[in-house]
Amino acid sequence: MIQLTWDDLLIQNITADDAIAWMAEWPEVVAGRFHPVFISKFGDWFLRRPDGATELLDVLEGTHSTIASTTTEFDAMVNDVQWQEEHLLSWLVHQLHEDGKIPADGQCYGFAPHPRLGGPIDRANVMILEIIVWQTICSQAFNPTYPLT
Repeated sequence: MIQLTWDDLLIQNITADDAIAWMAEWPEVVAGRFHPVFISKFGDWFLRRPDGATELLDVLEGTHSTIASTTTEFDAMVNDVQWQEEHLLSWLVHQLHEDGKIPADGQCYGFAPHPRLGGPIDRANVMILEIIVWQTICSQAFNPTYPLT
């Protein structure tokens, strides 16, 4: 049985240059001061504000919201298995590891087509992409300047 680690579920230790480049795809969505706590292997951002609040930029649903008001509250959430299944798609990462689909540094999982365009969240639709490519695809899926019809 495969045992997943945090490195299997998360993109951690994000450099300032990478954060600036990848977050540049979301200028209309996220503003102000923050630093990335981590990114899920599916490209979702978990951002920490100076007041300790943690926000989620969900690139599959195109939403941005505060999910925890303190670091303690966020840490408790992250360590909950059900939360990991819902927000990190740990069940799907496990299946992908069984299939031998494991992103390298600078890569993440993506879906073809993006769920916003009707693609299911299913292992058959998962591909490995450069993080910047996936962030660009996701931001375009929700950007009103890129009409979907």
